[in-house]
Amino acid sequence: MSYRKDGTPFRMQWTIRQYPAHGTAKYYIAIQRDITVLRDVEQQRQQLQVLADIYTRAGTAGLDLQGLRNQVAQIGLAVTGADGAAVEEAVAGEMVYTAAAGTAASSLGLRLPVAGSLSGACYRDRQPMYCRDAHNDPRVAREAADRVGFRSGLLVPLIHENRCFGVLKVYSAQVSAFSDSDLDMLTVASRVLASSLYDAQSFEQERGQRTQLIDALPILIARIDAQLYFREINAGYTAWFQRPAAQIIGKPALDIIGLEMFEQVLPYMKAALAGEEVIFEHHLQQTDGVMIPVEITYIPHLDDQQVVGFYALARDITDRRRAERDHLTQTLNRRGFDARLDIAFATAKRYHRPLSLIFVDLDYFKKVNDDHGHAIGDEVLRTAAQVLCEQVRESDIVSRWGGEEFVILAPETPLAEAVQLSERLRQKLASCQHPEAGQVTASFGVAELANEQSERDFINHADQALYAAKGAGRNRVECYSG
Repeated sequence: MSYRKDGTPFRMQWTIRQYPAHGTAKYYIAIQRDITVLRDVEQQRQQLQVLADIYTRAGTAGLDLQGLRNQVAQIGLAVTGADGAAVEEAVAGEMVYTAAAGTAASSLGLRLPVAGSLSGACYRDRQPMYCRDAHNDPRVAREAADRVGFRSGLLVPLIHENRCFGVLKVYSAQVSAFSDSDLDMLTVASRVLASSLYDAQSFEQERGQRTQLIDALPILIARIDAQLYFREINAGYTAWFQRPAAQIIGKPALDIIGLEMFEQVLPYMKAALAGEEVIFEHHLQQTDGVMIPVEITYIPHLDDQQVVGFYALARDITDRRRAERDHLTQTLNRRGFDARLDIAFATAKRYHRPLSLIFVDLDYFKKVNDDHGHAIGDEVLRTAAQVLCEQVRESDIVSRWGGEEFVILAPETPLAEAVQLSERLRQKLASCQHPEAGQVTASFGVAELANEQSERDFINHADQALYAAKGAGRNRVECYSG
């Protein structure tokens, strides 16, 4: 370094060679050249290269907040050649090491008071700082500095959009280990890093808010992959199955929901993986053994137009079921039945599955009311409904159609099986002896859904079969032959 007459420094390059070039030197030739501009240009080029590297390294961390914190600490080391580096953030009146690298790595989680530390002063004043000797700087928390090996250091605030994310600190065990250009370079780098940290933190906050919102919903939400493994769940799953998330995520659906339910819902899962949105009703068993009615929706999960899994949504419809119950018999009312019929009808049509409908009419019920009164008639209806509900399968749907008439919807049931079910129900009802009314039999009409048939025709065919049973003498089963 040389100085001009006015005292300003400049860099001088010396080139010295002997003359003649070979043999004994007679004298030496010295050439001096001012290279201040060239050195400045080279330094700027190196700084630009460093900044380009910083952009690249910050970009590789994406929106993973902790990964980006760690990357920022590593960049601090690379830019300055420091012994240690840390990202510090203000939490409840303290500056916390949220990321650390180099000799600072073992200090991750260290806490310093905002009001009594150099980090706190940098965060509060939002100004870059150079501490040349921690032993002579009253702003330094001396005990903590000695513990981590901080003798000199650079601190820059991480500011973006007028918000201070925290502080990037680099330090050395040596006094005055850094230059002013190191501080300038770290200050420039901090602007790039603060922007990346701001984006990552904003993304994490938004994701956390979305997670809280999803967890607060009274619904089970999961993402299941093409191999039928759970990949994501909300809090509803952990509460329902009484298992921590770690025991559900990454596990096969078969292991979580059990073989019986898995086999029942597998056709719907396959349909979702084929790209169809599926809605159906089912019963989920809680850990206490209680069966809860739920409505399940499977929505295909697309990635680049390819189905890579599906989202599963299940919501408790117990309250809805209560509103759809007949007050007297506790079977479904017409409103509830119509909703189930719509779903079952659409499912059977879409997947070409069998579906049968059974109409049940109590024989000579008017005579029961006339002879014994409506209170006894109501008891007969309650008993008949209880018999029907106890004898049908879990997937079958029993509803009071009106008066003394009931209807049973039997999914996955072809006509022959529906006739067998009806005969079993007929015999069970006929064997009941009511305390006041004695024996009350029932007539059954059965129909199976045919291709291209409308919902109205489906109901009419079962109703026609019922009238055929009543016309043939009652207490019998007739099916619609078409």
